[in-house]
Amino acid sequence: MTYHLSSIFSLPKAHPESPVSQQTDAYRRRIQKLPRRIQQVFLLSRLDQLPYTAIARLLELDIDAVERKMVRLLEQCCDPSDASSQVQSRAMRWYVHLQSPQATASQRIEFRHWLDADASHLAAFEEAEHLWRRLLAPATLMGASGWHRRKRRGYLGWLMLTAFLCSLLVTAEAFT
Repeated sequence: MTYHLSSIFSLPKAHPESPVSQQTDAYRRRIQKLPRRIQQVFLLSRLDQLPYTAIARLLELDIDAVERKMVRLLEQCCDPSDASSQVQSRAMRWYVHLQSPQATASQRIEFRHWLDADASHLAAFEEAEHLWRRLLAPATLMGASGWHRRKRRGYLGWLMLTAFLCSLLVTAEAFT
């Protein structure tokens, strides 16, 4: 759960000719069902290893929104038989929150108490951590083009400007 920031240009590129495991492909399909913003948050965290504060700043979100998006992604990738498990869901929320700069010392103590309360809590937390590790391969495939690093610009503004200019041209032609 530590961050090793590396250059975003030194990431390995996925080779389309390399075989993809069924598990990797299944995770990729599950992730692609989620909104693009959630995918972007995930790829920035998993591939670029950016902390939540940097992701929030880049995407103009608050840190809580980044955490919610990460939890939603983990729950989407969770085994469908475990998806309804309250313990597994809580473990995922803990896993995500403990990586956040908003995790306080008292919350870390609360986490330790939760972990010690039942052996199933530790197993669920370890499963959340293993799931995070298994998501590296689908993340590498999905982020090979680097689309997730691009901040959404004012595309809507450009679209409206273009529509306005086109309407001016149509109006000008009507009067000539």
